[in-house]
Amino acid sequence: MKSLYNYAVLATLSVIAVLPAAAQHQNNGVQHGDSLYQTVSRLDSTMFSAYNKRDLETFMSHFSPDLEFYDDRGGLSDYAHNLAAFKRNFTDPAHSSRRELVKGSLVVYRLGNFGALAIGVHKFYGTVNGKEELEATAKFTEVWENKNGKWQIKREMSYDHR
Repeated sequence: MKSLYNYAVLATLSVIAVLPAAAQHQNNGVQHGDSLYQTVSRLDSTMFSAYNKRDLETFMSHFSPDLEFYDDRGGLSDYAHNLAAFKRNFTDPAHSSRRELVKGSLVVYRLGNFGALAIGVHKFYGTVNGKEELEATAKFTEVWENKNGKWQIKREMSYDHR
């Protein structure tokens, strides 16, 4: 009986010891009120507003010319490849796509004076013949570079598509 009691105490102490680390892990990005978080959140919103409107020029202006885009389905691609792919998608009259950021999923980390790291989850909806359906949910990680006040995504990772 004494060993069962010791086990229960040890298990409880282990859980108590892990909770602060888990809470810290969830909150170690910049706070939502921080100007960096606000900047990246605004950029995300502006970029995908352009995506949803099929505004290719505005959408692509958010990406650096030396973009590296890693995708779990297609591998590595560059700016030129993505420009051509989005141009095809945006001009396809039979299909449209809409991106939605999953509320509360965006986490932003400061990268010194270089820029920011953004991590989140987004959903893509497709409309075919007037009917919108969820096509994919995926995680994303973006490295945003701030070069003289101009923010652009230098590295993008899109993964865990479902």
